[in-house]
Amino acid sequence: MPSNGLIVVAPIKAGAEESLRQTLNHIGNDIRGRRLAQEAIQPHIEFPASRTLHFARMALLDDAGAGPGRKRLLLVTDYDGSLHDHASELFDLTTNPDAIWGCCEGYGGRAAFGEFLRSHTVAPQAYYIALPGFSLDRIRRLIQQRLQLEPFVPSIPGRSLVGKAFALGADIARFPMAAVDLLGIVRRHGAVNTLAAARQVNATLDRIWYIWLFNRLTLNGHTSPAHRYSQAPMDATRCASVAGDETTPDCAWDGVPAEDLVSQNQLTLVTVVHPDQVDRLRAVLAVIDLYGKRLAEPGSLVGISTIHTVRWALLDDGHRLLLASNYDGTWENYIDEFAELILSGLDAIWSTSLGWPEAGAQDVEALKYFLRCHQVPANVFYSAIPDATLVNIVDALSLSRQPETSPERETSPQPVTSAQPVRRPLAGESAI
Repeated sequence: MPSNGLIVVAPIKAGAEESLRQTLNHIGNDIRGRRLAQEAIQPHIEFPASRTLHFARMALLDDAGAGPGRKRLLLVTDYDGSLHDHASELFDLTTNPDAIWGCCEGYGGRAAFGEFLRSHTVAPQAYYIALPGFSLDRIRRLIQQRLQLEPFVPSIPGRSLVGKAFALGADIARFPMAAVDLLGIVRRHGAVNTLAAARQVNATLDRIWYIWLFNRLTLNGHTSPAHRYSQAPMDATRCASVAGDETTPDCAWDGVPAEDLVSQNQLTLVTVVHPDQVDRLRAVLAVIDLYGKRLAEPGSLVGISTIHTVRWALLDDGHRLLLASNYDGTWENYIDEFAELILSGLDAIWSTSLGWPEAGAQDVEALKYFLRCHQVPANVFYSAIPDATLVNIVDALSLSRQPETSPERETSPQPVTSAQPVRRPLAGESAI
């Protein structure tokens, strides 16, 4: 997984919104440039040419502060190396930079592109990487090794007692650094806010032994729903927002790439935070960041093994909360897994936002309605490993550590280029 991530939110010049939307949709629907030679030359970003970029997305966010109809460009990337090198590569991959980046305020061409990105960078309050420090090249080699070694290892054995003992030891070994970070959270947010945030996040995570112990010591638990009926509206196809809330209009989805085109999907979510809940939300995100960076075992965030990267960032002085996630499988399965495995975490985060269901994430249908209404469609989504899930990669890592059982295993894997998925044509277009 990548070593760094970037979130850029840049205002778009007045009158350039529609042009940029069409350009981004064109890029997103031809992410690997297969149709460029058959059409008039169009601006493009050659993402597959990168050897350091894991994931990228571009989307248009509302810019309510600038006036009706105004937009901001959201760029989210996960990459290897330095920001300087990443900015240089990103510019070089763009065939017509002025047609894309030139639509944004503050853009000054190649020489000032790195500064343009830095000046509009938003720092995340929480950032989880499933396999931190794993370069794209290493991941591709692991995937290739898995393909070569899999015939000789029918299945990867489950953890033995020795393996479980090592896992317990690994958990304990993470505690000292986690304790140091925890002291920092207490200093920034106060002991009361930190304890309350930890209790909220942990309430349904008893399957993890040290959280089970924390919940017992703090008499922590989760309240059952008051009723078993969903509060989702009967007509869940149209979003009705409460006063002050901001939902995504149907027209925002026109022309954007479809979901489920490769093994991964992305979720981009923007919600409006209650003004009196910002401090509590900051403490909650700090606790989640602690889990993601210090306590999560490789490839799993409190039992969820489908998230490649996920981050939360507060925008506009805490008025809005951004979620940007890259995950395996379908949207429905992803949300179902969230609701089952990290229910209390969802409540802790989004109960601070307008429009959150009355019964919280326990009301799964209302949860999905809330998420869809606040989901921002990605005009561009790129994955450098479109045919590999996180489970595939973790399995490949396990296989690479298995004892040699066949001479064929000694064969050095060949360098791997980016996999080319079979792309399903979008509605109204022919397969190319």
